[in-house]
Amino acid sequence: MLRRNASHLPLGLGFLTLLMLCGGCSHVQSESEALQKSLEVNGGTKENVVKFAGTVTVDNQPPAVDRRNPLFVFAYDPKNPPKGRQVPFSTRCDKNGRFTFNTYGTGDGLPAGSYVVLFAQPKTEGGDGLKNLYNDPDKNAKEERFQINLTSPGKSDWTFDLAVAGKDPVTTPGEHAVMAERGRKKGG
Repeated sequence: MLRRNASHLPLGLGFLTLLMLCGGCSHVQSESEALQKSLEVNGGTKENVVKFAGTVTVDNQPPAVDRRNPLFVFAYDPKNPPKGRQVPFSTRCDKNGRFTFNTYGTGDGLPAGSYVVLFAQPKTEGGDGLKNLYNDPDKNAKEERFQINLTSPGKSDWTFDLAVAGKDPVTTPGEHAVMAERGRKKGG
């Protein structure tokens, strides 16, 4: 009785089979194609976005950030506040304090509109490295420097210096405050 073993097939035939199986796999969906497909599936529409990027300093110095102690920048829309456990638009600062918001693609910004900018820095030992001084939209809305109006084409040179040294911490943040613990909303 003649037995055939697959390991004795010529190498070329195995390679040809592999090519035939993978032939339909060569198209990689682009970022814009993936976005368009997602919008179609979910019944959404693409909003006009404008650049929102800049730098944050703490006491006139680059922030002390690392993977375990990030500094978050939030864009809170007072006309459409987050519901439930949702948080406002957010991004992280790099070690130089640079931040860039992304909506549909890298660095494209946020939907045009008015926002109140918030900041929080969760610490590994708990609490906010910014002492809960800049995470409350009701409080920050009273300061003009934290009220931004994003219009086309946007801006990539926003600067925010946060004074922390020598200030007493806020021990009971307001009801709309974004807490430093993983960027969650208070009460969420």
